[in-house]
Amino acid sequence: MTSRIFWACLSLTLALAGCDDSRMMGTDAGPLPPGVDGGPPLMGVDAGPPVMGDAGPPLQPSPLVDPNCVDGMFTEVLPDPSVSIADLVASYSPGDAETYIDGVLMRRYSTGYDLVVNGRMRQDCVGFFLRDTSSASQVDGQLSTLVHECGHFYDNDLSGFSDNVYVINDSPLQLSCSGGDATDRGGMTFARSRIVNDSYQSARPPCGGSGSNCDFYADIYLDGDPDNGTFEGGDQGFNLLFEETVQYVNSLATSYAFTNELNTGGRSSQRDGILTFLWYVERYLRMARLDYPAAYQHLLTGDGGCWRRAILTVWGRAFLYLQATEGMSHLGIADAQLMSFVMTPELLEEIQRLRDAEGCAAP
Repeated sequence: MTSRIFWACLSLTLALAGCDDSRMMGTDAGPLPPGVDGGPPLMGVDAGPPVMGDAGPPLQPSPLVDPNCVDGMFTEVLPDPSVSIADLVASYSPGDAETYIDGVLMRRYSTGYDLVVNGRMRQDCVGFFLRDTSSASQVDGQLSTLVHECGHFYDNDLSGFSDNVYVINDSPLQLSCSGGDATDRGGMTFARSRIVNDSYQSARPPCGGSGSNCDFYADIYLDGDPDNGTFEGGDQGFNLLFEETVQYVNSLATSYAFTNELNTGGRSSQRDGILTFLWYVERYLRMARLDYPAAYQHLLTGDGGCWRRAILTVWGRAFLYLQATEGMSHLGIADAQLMSFVMTPELLEEIQRLRDAEGCAAP
């Protein structure tokens, strides 16, 4: 199982060198800068008035999903941010933070609870990524990271050498597709880092360790040179780009469930994360179609259309939570800009091509 290789290579930094086949989560470690998902909020930035009580479900479906296709037909029960956790906060003990984590997730976001419980069955994903247990509020601020990272652990444990399993929710909905890694890693796609050189990245260039209005995620996930003979995280194929997309939806869903606890005057990039990865998926599909036809055909029709349906499913789930969190300024930093990138007409056309291949009727 690839999970054996993964556990041998996992560290709490972004170090990937030396891991010959780190298939899951390899670029998802280390402390995050302020405002980035799971990191401390950007304090002093006006996030608007606190959201009180239940943030409520989206009023209408996103116009970016097709109600006649897989993405628009996707549905799940949204978390209820108004469910009281006051008794769990009152009884919180820094020495037993995991009991608190399990309790609040079970009440507010059962899929997150499922990911955390199953993610730590093999290794202690909570212990790896929980940094501050001094108070319940400090733990609340790390829940999206814990759910995200434990989701990686769980998916990795379920996956094999040639297939990837993605736990979507605890309905239960799991997706399993094969051949998604890069060709030089035994799959049928190409290195995800290649999209950093397309014509779209310049609109939000990699930060390179500093800067503003730049793409921090590209520094982590689109790193390295796939042609230099040395393994780097960006050498991984579409399967791991998609894995991150799945987990960034969970990051946002967790933050929606705890929106009231998180709305303390700062801002974080919960919406930015998933929008960035939707943008990456669109760009990857476009590059595949134009430059890597065999990879594109695999994503479009290979494995019985598995990847096509998986992308549409997660696209639909992402916009369910983007609609639910619209206007929650404490959950976004550059989300308006990133949404405009996602809505680039020729990139949206790549999603429509998937719908067409699925045989969806025009709305």
